[in-house]
Amino acid sequence: MDDDYADGVILSPSDYEYGDTKSLARDVNRKDGVVLFDPQYYIPRTERPASNSYPYFKQSGGDNFETVVVTNNKNRRELCEQIWEVQHQIDVDAYIAPARFLDTFSDTKLTQWELLTKTFVEVVEDKDPGAEIFASLPVAGASINDDEQRSKLLDIVTKIDVTGFYVSVEYPRYRQNPIFGFEEVKAYLDLLKNLRYNWYDVVLGHSDQIAHLGFGLGINAFGSGHYKNTRAFDTDRWIPQDSGGGSAGIYWYYSEPLMNEMQVEQDMQALYSSNSFSLEKLRLKNPTSPFARELFVREPEEPEWTYKNDSWDHYIWSCHQIAKEYKGLTLEERINRTQENLRNAAEIYSEIEEAIGPRENIQSETYEDWMAAFDSTLTDRDVNVISRVMP
Repeated sequence: MDDDYADGVILSPSDYEYGDTKSLARDVNRKDGVVLFDPQYYIPRTERPASNSYPYFKQSGGDNFETVVVTNNKNRRELCEQIWEVQHQIDVDAYIAPARFLDTFSDTKLTQWELLTKTFVEVVEDKDPGAEIFASLPVAGASINDDEQRSKLLDIVTKIDVTGFYVSVEYPRYRQNPIFGFEEVKAYLDLLKNLRYNWYDVVLGHSDQIAHLGFGLGINAFGSGHYKNTRAFDTDRWIPQDSGGGSAGIYWYYSEPLMNEMQVEQDMQALYSSNSFSLEKLRLKNPTSPFARELFVREPEEPEWTYKNDSWDHYIWSCHQIAKEYKGLTLEERINRTQENLRNAAEIYSEIEEAIGPRENIQSETYEDWMAAFDSTLTDRDVNVISRVMP
């Protein structure tokens, strides 16, 4: 916050105990940053020790969460009051409603989502009239990929009277790093587009690799995630284990936002060892980076290639550069910027493939699919409607 690496924070009960969360929120508020709190009450039966320090989590079953909490009217109201109280004590700028993870859009699960969200809205309206509320929408990518199921979801959620949505889309590991497939990307964008089309604000709840596409559709913000989030700027390298039992994935952050900030190449050693491709080409996008020097203790081709402490700061800074790139632009200007970034990323990957050879995880065709999905998502009418929603 001091160095303008972020506009605010989305605090998590999984990361910090209640007392630390309140302290952090006070610090951010003093710096005029935005404070949000994600209740994260949609992944039951997982061990999250810090979460047990929050009254609503512990009293409702904790890691052994019982669904009766959200199906019984009295218990549901008490849960929402406890979650409101936590966010009120943290002094958030907007409330985020609790929600269970929607892996499928069955009538039962959608009804439970609707009841829990509406109950939370009622609690906030009683206790803090006029406050802004974001409904949580944690959904499975496979479910929104079905046009009929996505429409069913949108029919339910767009009837809720809230400021906006806090969206998290979960994909299976093989479809991450990056998300691939024209239909998958188009479905994700269609979900975001329709939320904006209905005059809702939208915050993406984790560091999403398609943040550029989201900003091109008029989304308001995205969260920067955490160290092992592989959706934006990390490089996955494999190192032998001392035990001889195979290898382990280690995530590092490179000193520049590669590929014009779109997606970091996952095999950095190949770039370093190639004489036919210059890394300087990838450093031209952000000459103002405060992290001009390498962030690694050793050279990438050496064993024990470890990162310096500044790598985390650089990661947060890089995320903020994306947001700042679109700030203050009209929707038409955002669309043009997104298309330009996609073209640049595709061109750079094509040059890498030509100079070094095909990369296993990332290909230039990925960005061509992203461009086609982005272009097909926005009709002229959509642009006109969303333009009126934009501030």
